[in-house]
Amino acid sequence: MNKQIATIKSLNDSWLTIKLLAQAEPAFTEAAIRNHIFKASTRKSSKGEIPGNGLAPHIRRVGSKVLINHGGFLSWIDGGDE
Repeated sequence: MNKQIATIKSLNDSWLTIKLLAQAEPAFTEAAIRNHIFKASTRKSSKGEIPGNGLAPHIRRVGSKVLINHGGFLSWIDGGDE
C-alpha cells in the first residue's frame, strides 16, 4: 500500500506528453487535452481579448514537445488553480 501511494505521488509530480496524459486520464482524449492547451493562455479575437482557462502554469514547451504536469492538471480539473 505504501509503495502504491509513492507511485501515485511520483506520477502526479511528473511531466507527461499529451499522449501519456490521455492514457493516464482516460476521461480526456488527446484532442480534448490539445483543446485545453490551446485555450490555456489569453488570446485575441475580433471581439476582443479572451481570457485563458488557467492551465498555462502547468504547461511547458521544450522545442516542439508539449509537456503537462500531471498533478497540476488534476489540480486544475478540481478547480484549485482558478
